[in-house]
Amino acid sequence: MLNLAGVTATSVPGAPTIGTATATGSTTATVSFTQPANNGGSVITSYTATSSPSGITGTLSQAGSGTITVSGLTGDTAYTFTVTATNAIGTSAASAASNSITTAYAIGQALGGGFFAGQISTAGNSIADYNLIVGPKASAENSSRKFKNANTVDYGIFSVINGPSNSASINDSAHQAAQFCEDLTIGGFSDWYMPAVNELEVCYYNLKPTTTSNNTSFGGNANAVPARGSNYTAGNPAQTSATSFQNTNSEAFNYTDFDGFYWSSTGAASYGDARYTRFLDGASSAISKNAYRRVRAIRRVAV
Repeated sequence: MLNLAGVTATSVPGAPTIGTATATGSTTATVSFTQPANNGGSVITSYTATSSPSGITGTLSQAGSGTITVSGLTGDTAYTFTVTATNAIGTSAASAASNSITTAYAIGQALGGGFFAGQISTAGNSIADYNLIVGPKASAENSSRKFKNANTVDYGIFSVINGPSNSASINDSAHQAAQFCEDLTIGGFSDWYMPAVNELEVCYYNLKPTTTSNNTSFGGNANAVPARGSNYTAGNPAQTSATSFQNTNSEAFNYTDFDGFYWSSTGAASYGDARYTRFLDGASSAISKNAYRRVRAIRRVAV
């Protein structure tokens, strides 16, 4: 067999030199490599990265050095990778193993007594410092709670991101929604709380139940990871990829026009009101504290 230069191909290529593996999401990673010094006398046509564990592969069709994307990985799993080169004769021996990477949690993945809902940056710099965990619908959600028994001022609950502080400061019988969250013990965890409004927005963005168009007057969130400096478009966010959170499935947030209002623990500028998020379309506003609305507890875990 001849290569393009007319030189007889004699063997498979040498093994590539492994580069750096990088986790790029909950199911994806990239793997860089350097082409082998010996191509076996035939132009290399492709490179294949293979994961350990699971043997998941990604392929790059070119002759020289590069970076391969591997998809289909499992969230929160440690992987290493090897790379092989292929020419007209066959496939090389594998490179040395790469560094170990750990993929991110997948949205909706079971975690810490509930389900992974995304990450927040309390400093608003897109550097995650907490994972958010939404409690199970059957035990961590209440369909009809007042924020407070009276429309009166509550000081110390104006943070849009510090749900634990907001919630703890109104953990009493006058504040039904917060008390419900604070009293929970689920999966052995007792640090559940009523989410601040920017934490609740992250839940909507990542766990949106339907394909309904978003309200494009809302959506900016400096505490999301990555931060979002602009409002939603009609189609972004899209319906969540987490099947159990879609439509009316077992973990889905309610989304009908009235029954899809969820309290946050963030007070409003009008002291008799508190803020909410509507899971129909992501709208976020404020209503009287003595209104009955849904509440769903969350917890946060340091990254």
